[in-house]
Amino acid sequence: MFTRALLLLMLSGVVLSKEPLWVANFSVPSQGIEAFKQKGFVGRTDYQLVTLDGRQVLKANSRKNASALYREMEIDLVDTPYLNWQWRVENTLVIADQRIKAGDDYAARVYVVVKQGIFPWQTKALNYVWSNNPSSDAFWPNPFTDNAAMIPVRSGMAGLKKWQTERVNVAEDFYRAFGERIDRAHGVAIMSDTDNSGGSAEAYFGNIFFSQ
Repeated sequence: MFTRALLLLMLSGVVLSKEPLWVANFSVPSQGIEAFKQKGFVGRTDYQLVTLDGRQVLKANSRKNASALYREMEIDLVDTPYLNWQWRVENTLVIADQRIKAGDDYAARVYVVVKQGIFPWQTKALNYVWSNNPSSDAFWPNPFTDNAAMIPVRSGMAGLKKWQTERVNVAEDFYRAFGERIDRAHGVAIMSDTDNSGGSAEAYFGNIFFSQ
């Protein structure tokens, strides 16, 4: 009976998909902001849950400071290689060159952490950013460390003050940036930072999850 049912589903074009792996569902306490720890760099970005457009989301306010919300978790990139999220940025930063240390600020970024050993220098990260300026580059190295790649998913003023939906293949992006094939990641962070340029930014983040 099970075989016949499965065959009928296949013939009808229905795809049996795996459940998403939740990073953040801001309407559920166990999967929302409580699942993250804040890591400060320079002061602390203000993160809080707010209601916007009829749903609960995360608001980030950065004023000459920088801290991230980080969730350590095991991510199987074979089963769920796609990272999905929504974000809304109210303003970009006035920065001439975001590839230098003084310009390494972004109103919004979501980054994936990959641990390749027990030491901090054996950790690499993909930073998916709302770039301050349009760029023709697919990615560039972080000015503070070669172990982090900056990937501009959005850029400039296009799409500001509106929700944008993103979907990226983490495993393929990691190979593109670092030339290495991986099958696991080990954490996800949310960040809004303005410490290097001394500016201010406001951004919102919706639910975040991995999928097939």
